[in-house]
Amino acid sequence: MSFRRPGKPARPREERFTEGHFAVGMIEDSIEEGPGEVQGPDTLIISADVQGRGVFRRRVTCPLSMPGSGRGLVGQPVGFRHITEDPDDVDDVLVVRWPNKVRKALEPFRPEGPGAGRARAWRRLAQCSAVVTAGGILLTAVMLIGVVFTAGELFADLPAWFRPGAVLAASAGAAVLGPFAFAFCDSRKTTALSSPFRPRGPAVVREADG
Repeated sequence: MSFRRPGKPARPREERFTEGHFAVGMIEDSIEEGPGEVQGPDTLIISADVQGRGVFRRRVTCPLSMPGSGRGLVGQPVGFRHITEDPDDVDDVLVVRWPNKVRKALEPFRPEGPGAGRARAWRRLAQCSAVVTAGGILLTAVMLIGVVFTAGELFADLPAWFRPGAVLAASAGAAVLGPFAFAFCDSRKTTALSSPFRPRGPAVVREADG
């Protein structure tokens, strides 16, 4: 459950919470940022029933960077420290215990065994597929605005070799095919970790003497 590894020195912001009060709460809601050029992680709302003090509500940034990932944490317990006794001081919070789902997601990927190298390679390809998918979605939105709503005027100042239709088709293809590429690479990563490596080449057969 611990988010910060034991023995790791506290950052300056965390030091002031060292002697703070500890409370156990629950992730009550997840707020996803509105659409923009770069959408950040979700904002989590934590509520805790502190004995004699009522219900405390706090606000933290979801440690999982993928937009929308906070929805899967709603209803999960968390442990946090706070300094003030103000139930509505939403920023007075330092989460010290996250759900296991967050802990596992933040653990470094360090596979071991015969398939470790192949698993790391497939994981890197899966990450590239995710980046291509996100870029394709954003670029498709921009190209649709330029082609459909401005009739191409948005690209009037670009070089003559720039073809909005070709770029739109490529970005849409990346947005559609990217998730399939990610799923394929991720499945190959899992297979590499679960299947032992078998050396290729002709088998050597030894005949018994006599």
